[in-house]
Amino acid sequence: MEYTKAQLARIWLRCAPLGAWRRLDKLKEKLGSAENVWDCFTPVYYHEIGPEYFAQLADLRAEKLRSVLAAMEAFRVRAVFLGDEEYPSLLSHIPDPPDVLFVQGNPSALNAKRAVGIVGSRRTSRYGSSQARKIAGEMAAGGVCIVSGLALGIDTAAHEGALKAGGCTIGVLGCGHAHFYPAENKEMAKKMIASGGAVISEYPPDTPGLPYQFPVRNRIISGLSHALLLIEAAEKSGTHSTVNHALHQGREVFALPGNVDSPGSALPLKLLKEGASICTCGNDILAAMGWEEKAPLQLSLMENDPDAENDVILSALAVEEKSLEELIEITGLPASELSMQLTLLELNGRVERRAGRAYARVR
Repeated sequence: MEYTKAQLARIWLRCAPLGAWRRLDKLKEKLGSAENVWDCFTPVYYHEIGPEYFAQLADLRAEKLRSVLAAMEAFRVRAVFLGDEEYPSLLSHIPDPPDVLFVQGNPSALNAKRAVGIVGSRRTSRYGSSQARKIAGEMAAGGVCIVSGLALGIDTAAHEGALKAGGCTIGVLGCGHAHFYPAENKEMAKKMIASGGAVISEYPPDTPGLPYQFPVRNRIISGLSHALLLIEAAEKSGTHSTVNHALHQGREVFALPGNVDSPGSALPLKLLKEGASICTCGNDILAAMGWEEKAPLQLSLMENDPDAENDVILSALAVEEKSLEELIEITGLPASELSMQLTLLELNGRVERRAGRAYARVR
């Protein structure tokens, strides 16, 4: 993709470390535009920008951003600029919108008419992961784009739930695409893009993931969303920053209730006490937001599958999840036949596979 000189100058300024952005924004305001900063970039501004930042930008300017543009091409990343038609309208109205978004995938997904951010802890319980998948899937089936941070734990479960429902989902990185983190989710990110979603970052592709960048990106997750759902997090979790951003941005905040003695329930229960809306299923958010609910996807079982009420496997899973060994004992089925039946039930959306060779019934 070809960029104008003005656009290249804006990409160039985003290549500076995060610590220099405020100084560069002030310089841009002083000179009138990023293009003017490019044209007037001389040692006069050495102390105004800082020695390290000045040297880095000077090197990039001298090579006319060749390395940055090469990385963008290699990772099929395109830049979307604040003020352009493709730039997400919701995000443009937050207090500190990114001047440039680096987008891998479908840019039109960023302007979804219905978008909900789902966030929570990286260290999640089975309950939290299960509910994140279920609620994300229900909303995705209702035409909602699911936004999250591609981290392990709740983020992963939310993206998976949306994909399983055949919906759209957006992941927001806290690093550049060339330094994708966490590596475990690379394949899922490809599926997200293939399904019409996107993986985005405000950092150019060659930007490594530094710890302080991830809380900063949280404002984008809430900024892209009409509402935010907190699934599970400790009271002092980093997830709290996303909730604060959502509140400051005027977003509706929902929380999933959990066991009062579970550490992951601390922040959701705190928010519920303070006035957040309760969410126990996707329809809670669809109804509260005034979004017309779509009919859920209907997945029929094979003709020879018995009625759900009489099915020995589904009956065994009626109350809680069971391990494969427990199901063998309860149903009396040979391991090979049980595994085949579980696979069919999973493909038809009746059973969900969980960690530790456990299975649960999908409600």
